[in-house]
Amino acid sequence: MTQAAQNRNNPQDMYRSTSGILLNSRTVVEKKEFVSTGILTYAEGDILEIEISDYKKFELGDSVKMTVYSPGGIYTFHSTVVAKDQGALMVINPPQNQKRFAEKRESPRVDVEHSGQLLSIHYADSGEQELEERLRLDIRNVSVSGVGFLMEGGKRLEESATADVMLDLGFDITCRVEIIRSEPEETGIYYGAKYVEMPVEKANALRAFIIKKQVEQHFSFKQSVKMRRMFK
Repeated sequence: MTQAAQNRNNPQDMYRSTSGILLNSRTVVEKKEFVSTGILTYAEGDILEIEISDYKKFELGDSVKMTVYSPGGIYTFHSTVVAKDQGALMVINPPQNQKRFAEKRESPRVDVEHSGQLLSIHYADSGEQELEERLRLDIRNVSVSGVGFLMEGGKRLEESATADVMLDLGFDITCRVEIIRSEPEETGIYYGAKYVEMPVEKANALRAFIIKKQVEQHFSFKQSVKMRRMFK
C-alpha cells in the first residue's frame, strides 16, 4: 500500500511529520460534556502531564480524549486521568502512542528503597549454581525493563549471567534477570540487570507500581523547584 493510500485510510496520518509529538504542544483534554485546553509539559514512559487551568473539573479515573497539536501533526488518543496537582493533570500514555514522540525515551527508572533476595545463578558454561542460603539485595531503582540493586558480601555476579531473584516492592515479584553491568561500591557491588522472564500478572503489577512512584516523584520534584524559587 502506498503512503497516500495509508493516509486516506487514516486521515490523522496526513498531519504527521517525522518530528512527532513535542513537549510544550497545545493539548485539548475532553471528557463527557466538558472540554479544556492546556500545554503538554512532561512525557516519560507511561505518563503524560498537561498543565491546565481547569484541572479541578477532572477526577481521578476519568476517561478522556486527548488531542495534541504539535509541529509534527495532530495526534488523537484516549487515556485515563491518574493524578492531578495544582494546575496540572497526569494521564496514561498508551504504549502504542509512545512511539509518536519526537524524543524517544527509554523506560524511566524510579528510585526506590526496597529489599530482595538472590535465589539462584545461571551461567551459560556451567549451568545453574545453587546457593547455600539466599542473599539479600538492596533494590535501588526499577523500571518496566530492568532493576538496579546492591549486593553485599563476597559473592560476585558475572556480566551476562542470569539469576533468579525475588523483589519485595510491597508485593513479591519472582523473576529471572540478566546482569548487564556491575560497579563496585563501598558496601558491595551495584548491578544493573534486565528482566528476561516475568509472569504477565507480575509485569502488570510492576507497571502500576512504577506509574505510582513516577507520579509521586515528579510532583515532589516540582514542589522542590517551586520552594527553591520562593526562597531565592
